[in-house]
Amino acid sequence: MDTDLEIISKQFSTLKTYQDALPKLELESGTKIFVRINPVNQNGPPIQGEFLGVSHYDFIIFRLPSVPGLLNRLIPHTMIGMSFVQHGAIHTFTSELLSYSLKPALILYAGYPDRIQITESRVYRRVVCALPIVLNSRCGKAEGIITDLSKGGCRMTFDLTGQSCLLGLEVDDEIAVHTVFSAQGTLVGSPAVIRNIEGRGTRLRIGIAFKEESAGFQTALENYLELARALS
Repeated sequence: MDTDLEIISKQFSTLKTYQDALPKLELESGTKIFVRINPVNQNGPPIQGEFLGVSHYDFIIFRLPSVPGLLNRLIPHTMIGMSFVQHGAIHTFTSELLSYSLKPALILYAGYPDRIQITESRVYRRVVCALPIVLNSRCGKAEGIITDLSKGGCRMTFDLTGQSCLLGLEVDDEIAVHTVFSAQGTLVGSPAVIRNIEGRGTRLRIGIAFKEESAGFQTALENYLELARALS
């Protein structure tokens, strides 16, 4: 799994893009966003900022780092391009700078978007689920929930209470996972690699990529995905 900035920056050969008119931004405070001031004229990589909050259908609030020359471009009514990654898809929209403040940090206020372009970036389509999973790693054993799943990997959520060993995990760690894909309760497992880790409070979210070394696991996974898509 690529980092959010790599996902935003890449040019995908097969993309599914659609417009979400009159959207409602359901973003957690602290979500990474990628910003271009006057995007039509700006070259180079976007500025990585942080989403702070929203007044739905009125304005959004976000923070940017101090970048040389940035203040000279922050003119009211200047257009701003913003992107963020959510559920494996790139969300992009254009807004208008309303105002900003410099203390205690560079905080910007922008108009609420009336349209968001959503581009699917995953090779494999994912399904939302809530399956129990056991993770075994060099740091120990932990239990959590799979929140979304595809043929290539999944995203898991863990409660850190009583499972502090999870804090020792790092991106690219090799792990093993075990879960149940059928009503018969048959436990299946697969080796995997950690691709991203995100912590907030007592929750830890981990994205992994499965290693295609277990035929039994892959068969059970594909059967589950086929059923889940048929019933969705």
